[in-house]
Amino acid sequence: MTSRPTVLLCDDSRALRMLAARQLEDCGFEVVGEAGNGNEAVNQYQALKPDVVLMDLVMPECDGKQALGQILSLDPGARVVILSSLGGQGDIEECLKLGAKSYLQKPIDPEVMDRVLHEAVA
Repeated sequence: MTSRPTVLLCDDSRALRMLAARQLEDCGFEVVGEAGNGNEAVNQYQALKPDVVLMDLVMPECDGKQALGQILSLDPGARVVILSSLGGQGDIEECLKLGAKSYLQKPIDPEVMDRVLHEAVA
């Protein structure tokens, strides 16, 4: 049996993390860690080395864009998918230029999440 791709889930909303974790498990991923802000995300990434990171843009202490930059400086091969509820197309484009693999819009469509995350780890 092959192992499931691992995910680090980063969002300041505990409710969203719980919902997304269930959706990720249903899509065949294993959630190996959760972070409520960008600093936690960077620390968790270093500790867990997940296959993909699902990163909210708007978080306290250190936002998703800053955490993305830090993770990519630690591991240029990191696969990060941005999660955004804002109409911040400029922020999303900037994250893609920085090296994010893709993005998902909130509320998360489970079918779109499944496709985007499997493409990111392929």
